[in-house]
Amino acid sequence: LQGSEVGRQWGNDEEAVLDQGKTSTTLHTNFEKEELESHRAVYVGVHVPLGRQSRRRHRHRGHRHHRRRRDRDDHEDGRESPSYDTPSQRVQFLLGTEDDDEEHIPHDLFTELDELAFRDGEVQVWKETARWLKFEEDVEDGGERWSKPYVATLSLHSLFELRSCIMNGTVLLDMRAGCIDEIADMVIDSMLATGQLEAEQQDKVREALLKRHHHQNEKKLSNRIPLVRSFADIGKKHSDSTLLERNGLLASPQSAPGNLDNKISESRIGAGSRENSTVDFSKVDMNFMKKIPPGAEASNVLVGEVDFLERPIIAFVRLAPAVLLTGLTEVPVPTRFLFLLLGPFGKGLQYHEIGRSIATLMTDEVFHDVAYKAKDRNDLLSGIDEFLDQVTVLPPGEWDPSIRIEPPKNVPSQVRTRLPRPRRASSTQKLVL
Repeated sequence: LQGSEVGRQWGNDEEAVLDQGKTSTTLHTNFEKEELESHRAVYVGVHVPLGRQSRRRHRHRGHRHHRRRRDRDDHEDGRESPSYDTPSQRVQFLLGTEDDDEEHIPHDLFTELDELAFRDGEVQVWKETARWLKFEEDVEDGGERWSKPYVATLSLHSLFELRSCIMNGTVLLDMRAGCIDEIADMVIDSMLATGQLEAEQQDKVREALLKRHHHQNEKKLSNRIPLVRSFADIGKKHSDSTLLERNGLLASPQSAPGNLDNKISESRIGAGSRENSTVDFSKVDMNFMKKIPPGAEASNVLVGEVDFLERPIIAFVRLAPAVLLTGLTEVPVPTRFLFLLLGPFGKGLQYHEIGRSIATLMTDEVFHDVAYKAKDRNDLLSGIDEFLDQVTVLPPGEWDPSIRIEPPKNVPSQVRTRLPRPRRASSTQKLVL
């Protein structure tokens, strides 16, 4: 993290950061199997520290003594959850919580990466550059078509920078907002309160956030229909019931695009609905929309360079409930997560790779659930650290990162790959270049 430009620009180099990553899983484990077994619905697919699994489980006379000593040591450290202080333990405990809270039940996610596009030196639009349903797809050079889906490969440096962003940036969980204007205002207010943003910059940041969004599939229709809508207008019309109605249409014989009126009005059904909305299906790629699972939600990643900031600003937002922001996402699904990264010129590629990193993590089976159930910033950091525990790094001279890996026919279950296993390389571990 010392080399991270994003983290360094906040002036946090003087503070020593406790590493909760790989090495912490091998020190001071103090982890009792009975403690997790008493926590119902334990998530068994997470990699947990080794060394105790083969030990014979039995109670002995010194058990209370050891527990008292552990509690005393943890009390001196000032930690609230001493038994689950490693990333794997914390993630396992977090994902073992009951799913009776409907607002935090994980859904399938569609993730979209939008980047600021310029014309004559002025910000014009947020332009879609990549998307993830399960694997990554990129807008090819020229913006004429999508690439084939491929397994995303990430640089280790960009993952560290992402971790620094979550550690130092604004994290707002379970935001209740009725429109995009409210989301922008709450994000800016939080940044002002924490000193991440200067007061004289807030109007320009808000203006950038409310710029229009343009999606790749709109290009072929641009000569017939005005398809790019203002981001500010998006917030005026939204309802997550559109997704429910759309799924019903696609499941019926009348779901073909030719049988749809170009505009379908939806009723106020969903929990996130606050006012009626209209979805223009002439702007939607119906073939791709059929691939979206029923009940899916969206994760929107927004990154870009601006000329009015001297240091990056970052925000990670989880909405509760999810809100349909018509036109923000390529397909009409309600937005649950927003990740924002704006920074000074000269680091566009760096911001792009950080955006790819958070988008790829959102497709990860374990981090995806962590994002839904996280109670604070530390839970998100533990999810990133657990992800880093699973990655495999290839030397740069042994592999060409530009080579795209085709999706495997059978994707191994994370429940299997993250069970306790011997300390040796695994062919099912994540690949990081």
